[in-house]
Amino acid sequence: MSKMLSHRFKVILLEIISDHQSPFMPGRLITKNILLAYECIHTMKNKKEKKGLCAIKLDMHKAYDRVEWCFLEKIMDKLGFDQRWVKLVMACVSSVCYRVRFNNTKTKTFVPTRGLRQGDPLSPYLFLMVAEGLPCMIRKAGERGDLEGVKVCKQAPTISHLLFCR
Repeated sequence: MSKMLSHRFKVILLEIISDHQSPFMPGRLITKNILLAYECIHTMKNKKEKKGLCAIKLDMHKAYDRVEWCFLEKIMDKLGFDQRWVKLVMACVSSVCYRVRFNNTKTKTFVPTRGLRQGDPLSPYLFLMVAEGLPCMIRKAGERGDLEGVKVCKQAPTISHLLFCR
């Protein structure tokens, strides 16, 4: 049953995770996004009109530890997950509590309000959903006309953002 659930969850993620997160998904290559990034930067450097051009690199190195649980819950709601599933996942995520040994004495138990547990088999998939929040906001800004992507040639699609790990 667990394997079947895991497989179904992966299939659902493949449907909801955007192509901009290509290196995080099975069968998608990080090299595609690396080449696209180089091409976009090259195009931006060689544009005659440089007004309004911007490239931002965000380091998501410690982002796992900083995932706000309320944001994760809202993202799952926005992505259309059933409310029972959302509650089950949130129960798993938020059921953690810690005690620290300090000078051979254990501290009182404390409960965190954010972070995904490394080593938990569900955490990478939850992080993918959280990471989908920024591309959604960028896409909406593009639709409103507040943001414009880069075209590396006339026939190419407009690229407003790329996500990849190092």
